[in-house]
Amino acid sequence: MPTAQGTYKHALSVTGQIFFCAAPIRLDSYDTCQFGCTYCFSRDRSRAWASKGIHQANPKALGLRLERVARGDVRSAVDEFLARRVPLQLGGLQDPFTPMEAELGVTRELLGVLRDHGYPTLISTKGSLPVSEPYLSLLEGMNVVVRLSAAGIPEPLRRAIEPKTEGFAATEQALLALSARRIVTGLRIQPIFPGHEEEALAMAEAAARAGARQLSFEYLKIPGESMDTEMAAASRALGYDIIGRMRGLGVVRLGPDWSLSRDAKRPFVRRARQLSHTLGVKFGAGDTEFIPWSDGNGCCGASELTLDGANHFTGNFVGAIRASLERTDKRVTFDMLEELWSPAQSVGNYMDWRRRIPADQREGRTDWLALMSRRWNGGKSPYSPAFFDGVRPTGEIDETGFKIYESSELAQELAA
Repeated sequence: MPTAQGTYKHALSVTGQIFFCAAPIRLDSYDTCQFGCTYCFSRDRSRAWASKGIHQANPKALGLRLERVARGDVRSAVDEFLARRVPLQLGGLQDPFTPMEAELGVTRELLGVLRDHGYPTLISTKGSLPVSEPYLSLLEGMNVVVRLSAAGIPEPLRRAIEPKTEGFAATEQALLALSARRIVTGLRIQPIFPGHEEEALAMAEAAARAGARQLSFEYLKIPGESMDTEMAAASRALGYDIIGRMRGLGVVRLGPDWSLSRDAKRPFVRRARQLSHTLGVKFGAGDTEFIPWSDGNGCCGASELTLDGANHFTGNFVGAIRASLERTDKRVTFDMLEELWSPAQSVGNYMDWRRRIPADQREGRTDWLALMSRRWNGGKSPYSPAFFDGVRPTGEIDETGFKIYESSELAQELAA
């Protein structure tokens, strides 16, 4: 029987995806996952102390925090997000419904807290526990979207890639069971292995028939540390050289990871978006550079269209780009960020110390706007408005030295 080694401090935190994510607050029941998928990032990148045992979130502390914030006692950037009711991503890093949950029950307690507060919640899981009791009844009473996840691969090969899951047939049954209880569901086809796009689209059609209201698609990224280990094993299981095929299609490096180039991805993203709309479901582009192609702000499938009272975070690159689509000139300017809500307290406290900006170097901006200002013109990180497909620099600079971009190409794509 798994035994928790106590709680851990960062169960509730800001994710590093805040620069482009509309729901950048994650809540993880545990600091480990038992599914053992070959493509997983989090297994190797969890904090070093996670290997010393299982640590868990503190449901009671979450409840007390939500009560405090509801009284107007806001002490941090995370509290600001909670006060604004930005959706929580339950399972943002580690799956909350792995087999240990049946014995430890931390996710069950967290669901009860979130239900009692009516808090907008996005759940990501490969597990089957959500369709068993008491989870099904808890979910039925929540303000929630349950997003099931499965890799885009042929079913006979799934056991080699997602060895401890129950297969896509079980995913379809879970979608049916949840939808029958009027629980909003989605399917994240993630990752899609290059060469198996047709299987991914077939999975999307099956999910829509099973009641999914959202579909999201994301190609495989290869963590640098697993290039010669897990990916080599996956290549043997699939019967082709995954890395070689990606190199043949065109790859780019993003931080420590490798991914297909946007030109290689774009034809499939178009097909997936068109299919989603044909099926009458919301489309989400999981590949970062295509997030503005999504319906709504949520890259995982327009979750703000299905969560009551939720306010998605738009004060980032994607929010500014989407705001530009409403402008006649389609210009993307830094001052647009100042018109969008963002936290006043420090976001950098939740990031690697090397990303933080001392107060005396923020030029009078909030911590968050200072972080964005460092990236806006490009060069400080991979991200700037030009990172996103369909957005180009105009060659102009505003009076404060920030580049001006425009999204006309994106607007044309979305109207097609």
